[in-house]
Amino acid sequence: MTARAIAVICAVALTGSAVAATAAEPSPVPLGSPDQVVETPVTDDPLAGNDVLVSTVRLHYPSPYSTMAHPAACDWISYLRFRHKDGPAQAKDADAVYTGQPGTLTGASTYRAQAPQVIRKAAARGKHVEYLALERRANCLEDHTGYAAARRTGTIQTGLDYYYRGKAIDGRTYRRYQPSELGFLGEYGLALTLDDWRAVITHAAPDPAQRRKVLCGGHSLGGYLVGPMLAWDFDKNVSTKDDAGYNLCGGGAFALEGIAFTDPLGLRSAPLPDSVISAFGNNILRATVNTAFRNGLLPAIDTPVFSAPELGPLLGLAGEASARAPRAESTLLRDAPRTPSIDLPLRLFLSPRYIDLVNPLYDPRGYRLTNRAALGILLDNNAQWLSPLQTGMGAFDGPVKAKTFPAPNDLDRIPFLGPLVRIPQVGIGFGQNYAPADRNRLYDWLDYDQIPAGGLRTSGGQTVTTPDKEVTSSTDMAEMFAGGGSADMVEWYFPTRILSDVVFALGVGRGAELEQLKYRSGGILDFLLRGGQWQSTPTGTRLLTVIAGDGPNQNVGLGGLIPRDALRPAGYRHFDAVTAAEKQNNGQPEPVSAALVDLAFPAGAAR
Repeated sequence: MTARAIAVICAVALTGSAVAATAAEPSPVPLGSPDQVVETPVTDDPLAGNDVLVSTVRLHYPSPYSTMAHPAACDWISYLRFRHKDGPAQAKDADAVYTGQPGTLTGASTYRAQAPQVIRKAAARGKHVEYLALERRANCLEDHTGYAAARRTGTIQTGLDYYYRGKAIDGRTYRRYQPSELGFLGEYGLALTLDDWRAVITHAAPDPAQRRKVLCGGHSLGGYLVGPMLAWDFDKNVSTKDDAGYNLCGGGAFALEGIAFTDPLGLRSAPLPDSVISAFGNNILRATVNTAFRNGLLPAIDTPVFSAPELGPLLGLAGEASARAPRAESTLLRDAPRTPSIDLPLRLFLSPRYIDLVNPLYDPRGYRLTNRAALGILLDNNAQWLSPLQTGMGAFDGPVKAKTFPAPNDLDRIPFLGPLVRIPQVGIGFGQNYAPADRNRLYDWLDYDQIPAGGLRTSGGQTVTTPDKEVTSSTDMAEMFAGGGSADMVEWYFPTRILSDVVFALGVGRGAELEQLKYRSGGILDFLLRGGQWQSTPTGTRLLTVIAGDGPNQNVGLGGLIPRDALRPAGYRHFDAVTAAEKQNNGQPEPVSAALVDLAFPAGAAR
C-alpha cells in the first residue's frame, strides 16, 4: 500500500463525517430516459393461458455508466411485460405494477410461471395489475438464433450444430464472446443495474404519483438488490425525493429467497468505522477488482471449468426438447460437446459417489433419459445436490439408488453427528439425492402432481419424496428454460461486478457511485449502539420476504437477519419461490403469488 493511499484513508477516516455534515448539497444530476420503445407481442407462451397478454419491451437507453466501447445492442434494455387481457393498455393506468429482478445467471423467463398467477389472483379481486420481468443489460450479448431454429425445425440438433459445431443458420454463424472482449462488462455494476431499473419504472409510470403503485422485487440475487434499490439516491441530491428508490418503488417491495439489506453491519450508526472501511474498501479493494474486470479478468462467469456462455445454450435446448417432445429419448447429453466446461459440471452434479468424480468408467452422459427426465436430473432436488439450483419438480419414474456424493443420504439423522450437519443440509441437500439405478433402462419423469399420496420409495423402502415436497411443474420449467420472446432462463454473460458491488455497497467499500446508497437503516451496530433495528431491511416501505422452507437462505436466519414476518412456504426449494405451480398438491392457492397480491392490496387499505 502506498503512503499516499494510507494518507487518503486516514484523512477520510478522521474528517469524513465532518465533511459530509458541512459540504454543500450538490445540484441534482439529470436522469436519463429511453428515447426509443419497441414492444413485440409474444403469442406462443403456454404459461400465460388465454387471459394474460405477454410482450417483449425493448428500451433504447444508453447507460451513463457504460463508457467503454461496446456492441450497439448493449444500448438497449428489455423486459417481459405481463398484463390481463381486460386490463388497461398502459402500465401507468394499472392498479399495481410489479417489477422483478432475476437472480444470478438467470433471466426474465424466471417469472413466466409466477407473473400470470399474480395477474389472475389480482383480477379475482377486481384489480388489474402488470408484472414487468426484467432482463439485465448484459443479455444484449446473447444469440437466440439456435433456439428459434430448433423450435422451427422440431429438433435440438439444429441448435447444437449452431452453437457448438459452427454450422450456419440463414447465413449466420454463432460467435461466442471471449473474456478478453468483455472488459466493458466491468462497468455493469450495481449503479448501472439500478439505473436501468429506474429507467423501466419511470417509463412505465412517468408521473411520480403513479409510482405509489409500483412494487420492486427480485428472486435470489434479485432479492438482495431490493435493499440497495430502495436506499438509492439516483440524482445524488438527498433534498429531492421523487428519484429516491423508496419513492420509485412506492407500492412496496418483495425479496424472494433473498434479503433486502441496506446496511447489515449497521455502519451508518458508527461514522468513523464507516469512513475507514469505506475508504479502504473503495480506494484499494474495489479499485483493484474493478480494474481487473475492465481489463477482461473474469468480467463474466466464463472459466475453463464452468462457463455460463457454454452451458447457457445447452440448458435452453434442454428446455426446448423437454417442452416439445417430453417423452422422447434425450440425445442432449450424448451429443453435447465434450469440453471441460461441460464435462466437469456434469460429473460434479451427476456423480453418485466420490469415486465417480475421477472414475474413467463412469460416464455422466450414459444415462438413458427422456427429454423431461434430462431436465429433471439437472434441476430437481431429488437429483441435483446443490441447493441454489434445486427445484421440487417431481422425480424419476423408475428405480433409483441413493447418492453418497457429496454426502450420504440421511446423514443428518445420525445421533450426535446429525445436528452438526443440519446447516450444510440446507446448502447441499442431504436426504433426497438419488440417481437412476439401471443404466440400461429408459427413465421417464413423474411431474410434481404425479407423486403417489404415500410418497415415492426406493426398493429398500427409503422415502425418495412426498407430494408436499414437490411444488413446481416440470412442464412449466421446460417452457421457462426454452424461453419466451427474447428472454430465456439463463444469463449467459452475467456481469460479476454486480456481485462485488453488492458486497462493497453493503459494508466493505461504499465509495464513488456506491455512495448513492444513502437511505440506509438498521443493522447490527445500529442495534448495539442505538437500540435500533437488528435487521437492516428498509423501514417505511411495505416489504414481503419469502424464504423457501427447504432453501439455502435459511442460513441467513442464524444471524437473526431474516425479518420475523417472512413467509416460509413449507417444502419449497430455492427456485420454487418464483417457479411454483398455480395448482398445489395440498389443494391450497400457491402461497407466494397470493402474498404478492396481498402486498399490493393489503386488507383495509384503499388504492
